Amino acid sequence: MHMLITQRTRVASPRMAIGSRIARNTTSRLNSDRRRRHFVTRANTGKVSVGEAAPDFELIAGGYVNVKLSDYKGKKVVLAFFPCAFSGAVDDGCQCQLEALKTLTDAGVTVFGISRDQPFAQKAWMEKLGNPSLLCLCDFTLGTAENYVGTLDFGAFLDGVGVSKGFTGYSASNRGCIAIDEEGKVVYKWVALDDAGKSHPGFLPNIDEVKKALGM
Repeated sequence: MHMLITQRTRVASPRMAIGSRIARNTTSRLNSDRRRRHFVTRANTGKVSVGEAAPDFELIAGGYVNVKLSDYKGKKVVLAFFPCAFSGAVDDGCQCQLEALKTLTDAGVTVFGISRDQPFAQKAWMEKLGNPSLLCLCDFTLGTAENYVGTLDFGAFLDGVGVSKGFTGYSASNRGCIAIDEEGKVVYKWVALDDAGKSHPGFLPNIDEVKKALGM
C-alpha cells in the first residue's frame, strides 16, 4: 500500500477593496499572497512507490565518508529527507524530525538523514544532533531526493514566510520518510504535503507508522 500522507495548511486571502487607499493595500496583499503561494505548485513526490525496490545511491556523509545504500541490504533502513540543516524553527522541525528517529537507531535500525547541505555542514549538523548512529548525507544534486520524495522551491517558501527576500528558485528536498526492509524494498513512504497535496515542510512523519511498516 502506498502510504502518502497529506496535511492541512492555511493560505490567507485578501479582502475586497473599497476606495483607492484600500485598493493599494489589497494589491500589496495580493502580491504577498502570490509570493507565498508560488512555492506550492503541485507537489513532486518522487518516483519510487511502496513495494518497489529501493533505488541504490552513493552519497557523501558529514566528514566525507561515502555511503552506498546497497551495502546495507539485509538491514532495516530509514531515509529521513529534510530541506535544510540549521533552519531552526523556520520550517517547523528538521531537528525535531531527526531527533525523533533516535528510537529507531536505538533499536538497531540504520537511519540516514538526507539533504542538499554540503558535507562540512552535515558534519556539524550530526554533532549538534548528538546521535552517533545517525549519518547525515549530502544529496547535492538532489537526484536521490527526486527518486524518493521529490523536491520543493524552499527559497520561495522562505520568501513567503518573510524569512528571506529574493531567495525563490533555491530547490531542496521535500521533508519525507522512507522505510526499506531487509530485502531492499520500500515498505513505507511519507512526504510532507498540505491538504491540497502540495509540498509544505511544516509537518513531521509518524514514527509509530514507520515502526509498524518495518515489523517492529
